[in-house]
Amino acid sequence: MRVRAFAFALVLTAAPAAVLSTNSLSTEPFVGVKSAEASVSVLLSLDELLTASSSVVVGTAVERKSQWEEFPTGKRIVTYTKIKVEKTITGSNSTEVWVRTLGGVVGELGQSVAGEAQIATGSKSVLFLMKRGETTVVAGMAQGHFPVVNDDKGTARLKLSPDAGTQLRPPGPVVIARDQLVGQTLETAVSTITKARKALDEKNK
Repeated sequence: MRVRAFAFALVLTAAPAAVLSTNSLSTEPFVGVKSAEASVSVLLSLDELLTASSSVVVGTAVERKSQWEEFPTGKRIVTYTKIKVEKTITGSNSTEVWVRTLGGVVGELGQSVAGEAQIATGSKSVLFLMKRGETTVVAGMAQGHFPVVNDDKGTARLKLSPDAGTQLRPPGPVVIARDQLVGQTLETAVSTITKARKALDEKNK
């Protein structure tokens, strides 16, 4: 059931890239884009995100580049963001990783995908990462991306990823990942993820 739910969420969020803008773009993707296709996804539990993830890291985006790539549905713009890993919560240790997200800007052409993780250069975040072939992507798209920002007291806390799209709660008493993590201090979130990973490992023995 959890695998089906996760796959269903990915199908719903992976809508075709929709919006093109040619003359009003800045160096940041999607500036000047006035509308986008709607995205609807089923909210994922922390266990579902962890099951899909090969690693979970805390890192800062230090570089990114956008390019056209060929997909079964045709060419699309994708963005590769270089993440400097500050802490590996689960998975193999690595000092840096390139993460691919859908959408971006190539020349004067911009393409936006609602519901995809948008990782701004210089931003710090908790990222649930999964492998798609040789490529690293964000598990659950925006649902696997939690920006880390300081509150008015200077305490680092997790936030929702921007432009997450419309998110539907699954039926039944499911504890949603964002309910467990958003608003938590970074230290508490890391502890929550670590404990959940250990519990999953024990369950799967």
